[in-house]
Amino acid sequence: MALQGTVIRTIFQTATSFGAAFDTLCQLSGISPEEISDSENMVEWEKAALIWVPLLKLSGDPLIGLHVGMGVDKLLHGMVGFLIQSSKNLDQGLQLLCRYGHMASPMVEYRYTVNEVAILEMAQNKMWLMKHPEPARHANDFLFAATINTINTLLGKHIVPLRIELAYEMREISEYRKFFGCEVLFNKDTNRIILSKEVLSTPILTSDQSMFQLFSSIVADKQARLETNSTVENLKQVLFMQFKGRIPTIEEAASAMSMTPRNLQRKLLQEQTTFRDIAGEIRKEIAFQLMQNPAIKISEVSDILGYSDLTAFRKAFKSWTNSTPREMRQSFGGRGSAN
Repeated sequence: MALQGTVIRTIFQTATSFGAAFDTLCQLSGISPEEISDSENMVEWEKAALIWVPLLKLSGDPLIGLHVGMGVDKLLHGMVGFLIQSSKNLDQGLQLLCRYGHMASPMVEYRYTVNEVAILEMAQNKMWLMKHPEPARHANDFLFAATINTINTLLGKHIVPLRIELAYEMREISEYRKFFGCEVLFNKDTNRIILSKEVLSTPILTSDQSMFQLFSSIVADKQARLETNSTVENLKQVLFMQFKGRIPTIEEAASAMSMTPRNLQRKLLQEQTTFRDIAGEIRKEIAFQLMQNPAIKISEVSDILGYSDLTAFRKAFKSWTNSTPREMRQSFGGRGSAN
């Protein structure tokens, strides 16, 4: 498990408004600014989990996770986020979060059900909870506040939940009620956001049917790979579904496939390939599929693939094809704009 470096950067940058200097946070967390300056970089999960220790120490704020989350307008999950942004309405977006969220955020499992009310559960990784309970609490508060802000941003309106349930002891309940605007219950069996069924049909402002169909098609194609017994095809599926702005490591992929890295390497060797080769194929495949849709700008393809800037993307693209993204786009009959 790991956390995308740019998420940590967002947390640190937001925390500066609480008197915690960015450079000091990096130093105390043992995380260099370079590690979190590029969305391709992933920070090992335990190192990422412990960022809340210096945040709490420097701010002296027992609700630092909640307050930082309140300052984040939109928190999406890599490629899954792009799919959610193009969804028709909140209901469809939450279904996708439930279906693919754990692949983008392996430290959290999402569950979504609708009966008399809509319930979004967010269960944190047990090892995380057991080993670092206080940082886990701040991370959960951050996630809840950022999720509500994300919903508000996607819908373009302020949504008030029916109720918030947290699997933690009560702490300054007035702050929670003030932000969420509803009843907040503590010491529950899990963490839940409970919404009215009526809000589920609210359209997402960035809904785009062509974009949604494209991302849905890519995901469906990758899911179909699991039907084969080929280690290569199964690995491609895992690498795609866990893609978060960079290809997962062999350790992460092997864990998702319920095998050791050594066993995975052996099976790939039997199929006359390597992990590095397959990882490169996936990244190229994602780029090529996106480039064929003229509605997606070259700069957006770069962002989706997690490149720090267009120059880095152009350099990688030319190494794959011996042509620039603009030239490739023109060969598809589309416009070559990078904007």
